[in-house]
Amino acid sequence: MRNLANFLVHLFNRDGEPDRTYLSVIHDRCLFCEEPISDSPSYITYRVCPFCRFHYTVTARQRIELLAVKGSFKESYKYVSSMDPISFSRRSRYKNLFTQDQTRTGLTEAAVTGVCRIGDTEAMLIVLDFGFMGGTMGSVVGEKISMAFENAARRGIPAVAVVSGGGVRIQEGVLSLMQMAKTVTAANRLRDEEVPFIVVLANPSTGQAYASFANLADVIMAEPGSLIGLSPLRTLKEVSKIPLPLDAHTAEAHVGHGLLDNVVDRENLQPRISALLRILTAHKHGKSNHQILLKSEPIECDAVEPWEAVTAARNSERPQAIAYFRSMMDPFIELRGDRLNSDDRSIVAGLGFMDGQPMAVIGQQRRPLVEGERYHVFPDGLRKAQRVIDLASRFKLPLVTLIDTQGADPGLEAEEQGIGNAIAKTLSSMLTVPTPMVSVVIGEGGSEGALALSLSDRILIQQYAVYSPMSVNHTLGAAHHDYSLDRETAEALMLTAHDCRELGIADEIVPEPEGGAHVDPREASSVLQTAILTNLVQLAKMSQGKLLKKRYHKFRRMGEGSGHSQEAMSREVNLLMSITYGDKPTETPSRSRKRKGRKERPAEAEIASDD
Repeated sequence: MRNLANFLVHLFNRDGEPDRTYLSVIHDRCLFCEEPISDSPSYITYRVCPFCRFHYTVTARQRIELLAVKGSFKESYKYVSSMDPISFSRRSRYKNLFTQDQTRTGLTEAAVTGVCRIGDTEAMLIVLDFGFMGGTMGSVVGEKISMAFENAARRGIPAVAVVSGGGVRIQEGVLSLMQMAKTVTAANRLRDEEVPFIVVLANPSTGQAYASFANLADVIMAEPGSLIGLSPLRTLKEVSKIPLPLDAHTAEAHVGHGLLDNVVDRENLQPRISALLRILTAHKHGKSNHQILLKSEPIECDAVEPWEAVTAARNSERPQAIAYFRSMMDPFIELRGDRLNSDDRSIVAGLGFMDGQPMAVIGQQRRPLVEGERYHVFPDGLRKAQRVIDLASRFKLPLVTLIDTQGADPGLEAEEQGIGNAIAKTLSSMLTVPTPMVSVVIGEGGSEGALALSLSDRILIQQYAVYSPMSVNHTLGAAHHDYSLDRETAEALMLTAHDCRELGIADEIVPEPEGGAHVDPREASSVLQTAILTNLVQLAKMSQGKLLKKRYHKFRRMGEGSGHSQEAMSREVNLLMSITYGDKPTETPSRSRKRKGRKERPAEAEIASDD
């Protein structure tokens, strides 16, 4: 990594300008790993070392060839150029450099824009060329980018920008700085018109472009090893009082800090962008598949005892959210980070197709645990979820959430980062999504942490999953210092799938293999996928207005007049009294006795919505 950083620094000469000797040379051996590469298809086609995967800089024209369907690119604003570049500077050196780069690259400016097809989708493509004055943002570059954004918004086609360079063109003075305002103003048109915007950050991506339109994209990707940030790496080294980390300012570091969605190898970039465009534009073209076998009635399944359910729900081998997403979706494209400072892995989110149906998905993810540790929801994870909820709302994508958490993190750090605010905003966002939503409790649904992502049109729960009205482990910590959950507590607080169905909390129970989903994850995934799609197809028949109205009534009337809910609340109060004052809980009828011969009854929310 240190060799890579030093190599990146040498892309610039002592004057801080790009050293073009690296940009057009065909190498016999890799400059990084020194392996022979001149005959490699990866290097010849993509300029990527097949051994160490180092990504060499490519020109704007090469970028277009790699991304656009052959022959589909129609350049726009090609001849927009400054009539007298020398007017920006008293030094004739700028005019000479400008003319030399025009002659050498065949470009009129550092930006190339035009309409093309990426896969099956028509898109506006914007490419900055690092070989033309370092891809700097002069007034003409800003104008071409802005006109491209406005054209895409007017035509309703997605925009894809590849940034390489993007720093300040100091020879144009403050006019160069104002290109940030110009491009941001135009980029806002894309959001206003609900037009998708995707950015790829190549090596290097710094300065004005990075700090303006590039960071406003719906999805931000980067090539491996790319130098990324507001300041050049050389400047960062000069002002830092301590040695920089080896991966400082790289794409990989940015992903870890929640600032990017993905790092994507150049060979996989075109398929990834093509898939994202198909997902984000599907609602405009009606590209969805509802031809699935619908169940007329939910499949009946046996009731599970509370302690058995708790044991199965917390089994370390039980499938987690990301395993379900990868099994049920093709492709599943994970979107990472809260775009502020971190990427909480306790929540995974992304986009993809499930049996041909484009959708957004969010899942609570149990992280690898050391014995005695807990897994919770954190503020940055919820902010990441809010990003995907916003994408689902703007691009009319159905939303699926998978619930599996012990609750919101109870620590001081989470409080200081605004866990309460994050939960409240997530709850509010869920209620206003204008598309069908399905939530599934796949393990342990703990308190407000679980509720934050489960305000959906249909709430499903797997047969061996449990729902708790409180984050059991940390709430009972004072009475149970070993954080253990005993049978008595499970009986009183952990609601099984059948309990949730009777209380109107869950609309449907999703069967699992006998013993739990971990016994046969593939079968569990298949059954879960069918249940999700069935409910989404049923919900898709409703208008947006009716969908939002039923959702409002569902939660507004949750639990009203239910004898089951009154009994559950009394049981919870009884247990809390015993914990607080040491009293023995009042006996309640055994759940096992109540379950004998019990028949399924409609959910309370369904009854209310039909009134």
